[in-house]
Amino acid sequence: MDKVKRARKKALIRAIIFTVLLVAGIPMIPIGFVFAAKTTGAVHGILIAVAIAGIAFTAVGFYGTPIAWTSFGNYAPIVRLIYAIEKECIYDVPTLATYLHRREKDIQGTIRTAIDKLYLEGYFFDGTKLTLNENKKLKAKPIYTKCPNCGASLPTPQDGDESVTCKYCGSVFPIK
Repeated sequence: MDKVKRARKKALIRAIIFTVLLVAGIPMIPIGFVFAAKTTGAVHGILIAVAIAGIAFTAVGFYGTPIAWTSFGNYAPIVRLIYAIEKECIYDVPTLATYLHRREKDIQGTIRTAIDKLYLEGYFFDGTKLTLNENKKLKAKPIYTKCPNCGASLPTPQDGDESVTCKYCGSVFPIK
C-alpha cells in the first residue's frame, strides 16, 4: 500500500506543479511584454525573458495540467482496491466488484495493473481470485558494514555467525 501511496503523492505534486505553471504563466506574458516596451537595457532583456518564460509556462501548463490531474485521479481505484484486498481481506473478483461498486472486468484490469506496477505484492491472480503467495522469500535482514550508532566499521561476519558486535560501542546487529 505504501508504494501506491507514494506514487499517488508524486502524481499529486506533478499535477499541482503543472497547474501553478499554467496560472503563473498567463500573467507573465502581458506583464513581461508591456513593461519591456517601456524600458531599455538590462531590465528590457529581463522582462522579455519573463514574457518568454510565461509563454513556455502557459504552454506546458495548458497541456500538462489535464494529463497530470487525470494521472492522479487514476490512482483512486487502485488505492481502494488494494485497501479492500489488504485490509478487508477480500480476494475474489465478484466480491470485490460488489464491494467497490464496479464491473468485474474493471476489477480484473485494476488488479493486473496493481500487480504489474508492483503495488500489490505477494499474491497470485488467476483471473477470478487472488491467493496469498506462500512461497514468497523471507526478506533478508540488512547487512551492516558500519555501525549505525557510532559509525565505526563492523567486523566481517564469519560463517555461522548470527550477529555482529561493534567493538567500540557494543551494539549487536543480527545478520541472518
